[in-house]
Amino acid sequence: MHMKKSGRNRVIVTGLLFTAAVFLMLCPEVVIAHSPGEVKLDYDISTQTLKVSITHTRFSDSHYINKVEIKKNGNLVNLQEYKNQTAETVTYSYKVTATAGDTLEVKAYCNKFGSKTETLKVGQPGKSAPI
Repeated sequence: MHMKKSGRNRVIVTGLLFTAAVFLMLCPEVVIAHSPGEVKLDYDISTQTLKVSITHTRFSDSHYINKVEIKKNGNLVNLQEYKNQTAETVTYSYKVTATAGDTLEVKAYCNKFGSKTETLKVGQPGKSAPI
């Protein structure tokens, strides 16, 4: 009985390894795709402008930041889609009406895999800081 169980386990492990190898050969972009590395936020209350800097390395024509979602106090206020990425770190500016105490949340998406979210509590001009 011990031999049958061991043989069955060997078949299962071999099958799993084969399936994983086939998946990696058919979908190599999943292996090299990754979520944005860093999202930095800066809000200028006097101009009502949110600056979003996103770092996403090893980008290409087919692997880039494709979407930025902005929420204020949990409500979607802007959804911007992009077709390419021009540098490892890109900075976008958005007009967002906010007052002291508001919470801004930005989520940057990789078109292949993953996302990164950063949150900022709006303070006085030049005093905004990540939560």
